[in-house]
Amino acid sequence: MRILIATYPFGETGRKPLDLLEATGWGLVRNPYGRRLKTGEVGKHLQGVQGVIAGTEPYNAETLAGADQLKVIARVGIGLDSVDLAYCQSRGIRVTYTPEAPSDGVAELTVGNILNLLRHIHASDRSVREGAWNRLMGKLVREVTIGIIGVGRIGSRVIKLLEPFGAKILAVDTNPAIHGTPLPHVRWCPLDELLQTADVITVHIPLNAQNHHFVSRARIARMRTGTLLINTARGPVVDEAALTDALLQKHLGGAALDVFESEPYEGPLAKLDNVVLTAHIGASAQASRYLMELGAAEDCIRVLRGEPPAHDAIRDELGPAG
Repeated sequence: MRILIATYPFGETGRKPLDLLEATGWGLVRNPYGRRLKTGEVGKHLQGVQGVIAGTEPYNAETLAGADQLKVIARVGIGLDSVDLAYCQSRGIRVTYTPEAPSDGVAELTVGNILNLLRHIHASDRSVREGAWNRLMGKLVREVTIGIIGVGRIGSRVIKLLEPFGAKILAVDTNPAIHGTPLPHVRWCPLDELLQTADVITVHIPLNAQNHHFVSRARIARMRTGTLLINTARGPVVDEAALTDALLQKHLGGAALDVFESEPYEGPLAKLDNVVLTAHIGASAQASRYLMELGAAEDCIRVLRGEPPAHDAIRDELGPAG
C-alpha cells in the first residue's frame, strides 16, 4: 500500500495521525512542495497510490483519471466542493471527511469577526499604527440583530457562542429538514426578512450548485444600509464582485471574509479599509487541526483495511449507490 499525504502541513499539531499511518508499514509519500497543491499538480502524485490524505486541492475527473489504484480520498476537513463525489462513486473510490473536527474553530472565528466588526478593532489598530488616536464608536452585540444563514454544525455553534451576549438572532436554512427546528433564543424567518432586518449576517451553508453565489447581487441589495457581512463558509457562496461594489458604494458597512472565490486571494477587497481578510484560517486552531488529521488518518486506514469509515462523504451527500 502507498498513501499520499497531499495536505500541508500534516503532523505538526500532534504526532499521532502520522504515527498511525507509519505504524501500518505502508509507504508514505509527502507533499513535496510545502504548500497547497495546485490544479495540475495533484494528478501526477496519485499514480500508484491507494490512499490520499487530502486537503482543499482539487479531485475532479481530470485529476483522478490516471489514479487507477486509488481506493480512498480521506479529506482533512469538512468542505467537499473540491471533490467530484459523483465521479468517485462511479469509480468506486471512497471519500471520507471530518465534519465535526473543524466546527468549533470556524464558529469561534465567526464570533471573533462579529466582535471585530462591531467594535472596529481592526480599524482602531490601523489608526494607532498610523499615529492617530481615533476612539471609534461601536455597538454591543446585544444592540444588534444577527442573521444566521445555515444552522448546521457550525451555524448552531455560532448561535450557542452568542447566547451569553444576549444577541437577537434570526435564522434561515436552505435545508427544509433543519429550517424551523426549535432552538432557544432563535427566531426562524423567511430569507427576505432576515436580509432586510439583520444588522450582521453570517453565512454557514455548503457550496454546491444551488448555493453558488447564494449571496447574490440582488440579495445584497435587499440588505439594509450598513449591514455587516461575514463569510467563513466557502468563497463562491458570495458574489465577490457584487460584495465589492456594495462596500465601495457604502451600502454595506463592512465585511469579514475567511474564504474566497480564488485562493490565495489577490483582488480589490484587499484595498478596502472596511473589510477584514483572513487566509482561510477557520480550522487553523491546534485542537481542530489535530482532530481533522486524526480523523482522516483513521478513516483512510479503515477503508484500506476493508472496514467502513466513520464518516462516509458519498453516503452522506449522495446517498447509497444504486
